[in-house]
Amino acid sequence: MSQLASRTASYKLTCRCGHSFECQVYEYVNVARDPQLRYAILAGRLNVVTCPACGRRAQARRPFVYSDPPNHLLAYVHPRDNVPREGRELIEAKLRDVYERVAQQPGEPGKGPGSGVEQGAETPDEGEMAASLAAAAVRGASGEIPPLQVIFGLDQLALLINAGLSQDERLGKIALRTQSRSTAQRGQMFDIARRLAREMQCIVEEEEQGETYTVWLYGPRRQIGAIMRALAPRG
Repeated sequence: MSQLASRTASYKLTCRCGHSFECQVYEYVNVARDPQLRYAILAGRLNVVTCPACGRRAQARRPFVYSDPPNHLLAYVHPRDNVPREGRELIEAKLRDVYERVAQQPGEPGKGPGSGVEQGAETPDEGEMAASLAAAAVRGASGEIPPLQVIFGLDQLALLINAGLSQDERLGKIALRTQSRSTAQRGQMFDIARRLAREMQCIVEEEEQGETYTVWLYGPRRQIGAIMRALAPRG
């Protein structure tokens, strides 16, 4: 079932500078519905947040569910790869128990927690939310339920995703740069990149380093190649 949309939840995070702020973090990713999110993961940009006080970027290390119905892939992703063996076994047992119970019951996915803290441990409510979302994601006319994989570390998820992609579908990227200090010119470049990203189902990000302003586009190599050809000087 590919109709369940990707969704975010609001979390309260605390930056290293001590500033606390609210941000939106993905808790469920359906790449059949939102294919650009696959490339946000491969580029390491999913759930990357920016502190409004100091500008520092960091990944909000919150677990999420990754769903790719056409490829019969469903995974609970714990962003940390250094969870001790005992902790992994407890998480896996809890998730599979909840998932099996939820998958056998009709209904809509459960609501996840509305807020949390970056360093907080995973709570039972998050386990219920993840398993409920996973079960709801695969309910369909056939009633077929793929196994729920439990993955520790975003690198492991990237390996799993890449294993199912052709060379043309793997991650490509392009950078558009300017040293102009003009806000209008920077805004125009970002708008152009955003329109291209929307048409090509890519993701777009902006970055400032000193006097250099960069707009990044991430997406399938095939689409990134098309963007490069569209932007190439003619003559």
